[in-house]
Amino acid sequence: MSVIDIGLAMKHLLAEPEDQDLVQSQLDGAEEAAQQFLQRRFFADQASVDLAKSTTLQRTQAARATYRAALVVADAPENSDDRCRLRERARQALADAFEVIDMDEFGIVINKGIEAACLLKLGHLFANREEVVVGGNAVELPLASKSLLMPYRIRMGV
Repeated sequence: MSVIDIGLAMKHLLAEPEDQDLVQSQLDGAEEAAQQFLQRRFFADQASVDLAKSTTLQRTQAARATYRAALVVADAPENSDDRCRLRERARQALADAFEVIDMDEFGIVINKGIEAACLLKLGHLFANREEVVVGGNAVELPLASKSLLMPYRIRMGV
């Protein structure tokens, strides 16, 4: 379920009512892409942020318990290659779980900049329904969605 109101998205696109299911799907995708870029979730209000953060400890403990159980299973095969592969899968599953937890832990309330970036991405998805542009030059606008999202991005790495 998207944070941005579907009515606003429909107005932004000047879309027809029969396009609403497509617009909702693309809006969900645009919001997910923005959250992945930010490496944090955004929520409609502070209460939703607080609720997501309130489960951090329980979710972390559950992820570690799942990891410990996976290690027990990983130690069962006689073949050392199989054990190593299963241990690596368990480690990756733990890392993935922590990443999801961290996205909520660093969650923020959506603001106009993030909303505008999502609507820009939505506009692109709606206007360009194919991966290839035929008969024209496509260029990314310099003040596009990533520029709007950059101030809110965390953990950019090297």
